[in-house]
Amino acid sequence: MIKFVKISNSKSKGYWYYPENNNAPGMIEINEKTGDVNVVVESILDQELGYPIYANKARAYVKRLFDSGKMPDEESLVWY
Repeated sequence: MIKFVKISNSKSKGYWYYPENNNAPGMIEINEKTGDVNVVVESILDQELGYPIYANKARAYVKRLFDSGKMPDEESLVWY
C-alpha cells in the first residue's frame, strides 16, 4: 500500500509517497512542461530494501494521475 499526499506550499509539483503507512516519505516530482515524473527522494523503506520497489510503483501511479488530469490532494494505491 502507498499513500499519496499532494505537495503544497512549495514550487515543486508532485506528491509525497508513504509506503506501508511508514512516516518517512519519499518524493515524486512532476515537470509540467515535459510531463516527466521523477523520484526525487526515495523513502527510507526503499533505501532499507536496497531497491526502489515503492518508488517505482509510486512514480508510475503519479504519471497516470498526471496524464489523466486528475490530481487529488490525497490518494491511496493498494495491491496484493
